[in-house]
Amino acid sequence: MRKSTKNSPQTYTEPKSSHGSGCCSILNRRQFISRMGLAGGGILLLNTGFFNESTRQVMGLPLLPGDSGPRPRIAVAFSRQQDEYYMGWPGAAYDHKAAQAVYTETLEKAAARLGVILDIEAEPLRDNEKTDNFLERAKKADGTVITCMNLNDGWPAILRFMENKGNLPAVVYAPRGTLFTSRLNDFRDTPYCFVGSVVDTDWLASALRMLKSVWQMDNTRIALIHRDEVSEEKLRPIGTTLCHIPLQRFADAYHATKLSGQVESIAHEYIKKARAIMEPSKEEIYDAARTYVANRNIMDEYGCHAVTMDCLRLVGDRITPPPCMAYFQLLNEKTCGCCEGDVTGALTLMLSSYLFNKPGFLHNPVVDNVNNNYGGAHCVAPTLMDGFEAAEESLVLRSHHESDWGVAAQVILRENQPVTLMKFMNPGALWAATGTIMHNVDTQPHDGIGGCRTGFAMAMDNVHDARDIRGHHNVLIYGKYLPELRAWCQLAGIRAEHITGGVL
Repeated sequence: MRKSTKNSPQTYTEPKSSHGSGCCSILNRRQFISRMGLAGGGILLLNTGFFNESTRQVMGLPLLPGDSGPRPRIAVAFSRQQDEYYMGWPGAAYDHKAAQAVYTETLEKAAARLGVILDIEAEPLRDNEKTDNFLERAKKADGTVITCMNLNDGWPAILRFMENKGNLPAVVYAPRGTLFTSRLNDFRDTPYCFVGSVVDTDWLASALRMLKSVWQMDNTRIALIHRDEVSEEKLRPIGTTLCHIPLQRFADAYHATKLSGQVESIAHEYIKKARAIMEPSKEEIYDAARTYVANRNIMDEYGCHAVTMDCLRLVGDRITPPPCMAYFQLLNEKTCGCCEGDVTGALTLMLSSYLFNKPGFLHNPVVDNVNNNYGGAHCVAPTLMDGFEAAEESLVLRSHHESDWGVAAQVILRENQPVTLMKFMNPGALWAATGTIMHNVDTQPHDGIGGCRTGFAMAMDNVHDARDIRGHHNVLIYGKYLPELRAWCQLAGIRAEHITGGVL
């Protein structure tokens, strides 16, 4: 255990290291967990498994757009002029009434899961009058889904709708047999519109999730705690509201949060969740829980769904301890706490939660130009990388590496895991790429390895030189999602680029 103050030297009880005399401290997942089991007195092992109580029982989960109050309303229609087909696609064997029933049932089930309200026009769009009437209804909604049901006579109404809808996000579902590639390419670069040509009718659920996430980003409020100002601004075109809050407000909120049953419950959750505890003391773990309570109190006070703060300024002046565990917890709770007042980082983390139902790992980028690999490290990482309903990755409680103070999360990421790397560079542009995690990178006091607590190295897809990778505080998420990101960006009116430049 280790306790340090601003004016006293730091002392360590060193854990035994499995490192030899090699030049680097790189462990795979199995080696790391094995080393935890053989560690010396500087590491407290905890084999209690999943925690018995959660912060949702203590404070409740943070509310997100759609959890209470208004919910997104999506207008739904089907386009065809005739009820009987003879020659031509989708063919006389295609039962249009049965097909429409399948599409409708799929949308209704997805809407019930997602908390989306559907406004369904059951009568097909057969002529201009019907199309214009639907358009007026759709303009009062938050998005629309139109299913094309004929290769030829299904498209005139859709084209008329698209020409007059403005910036209303619209998904056109074109099941097999209702379009050729030439028609699909007509919509390739159309903003606020995406045409989904796919065999799987269940894709309609993905269409609803995309539309809901566009609405959620537009209705999200992010607390930006920095400087001395109090103001609000709407970020265009994504629509998120930024709430500027003075940095001193967090310091006051933290110091007003004393040791309580609420704080103790949260601290005990951190302890139970951890596979091991290295540097932090029990007092520091309690203080880390206080940073969570302070962040949640500010979010509630200002009606915000997420938070990002100029945390290093407070930590550097020893005013408040690092809020790493608060942000770790918020990421696991479907929202985000984002380091260092990074607004575009917070936008990226929220998009990962909304669109993919899983948190992301925001990190400082590290390029290994000797081996032409990309890597990253940070002291905040979620354990629910596989998804909010999935099993958790292993967690070790460490100190914040830069200050060697407080508590930070070291999460052991899965090796050989396909991943997506993405980052909003501004509210109207997102960069992305894919790759595969190779191994974790560990740091110990005397192993010659620096950087933050959760670290990884990955091989990139379609990147000739890793030095070409752009962005800082990029976000890593489990899974490869470039097609989904391209579709979402087009639907939201966001420019999508590869992380090294050019078309995504």
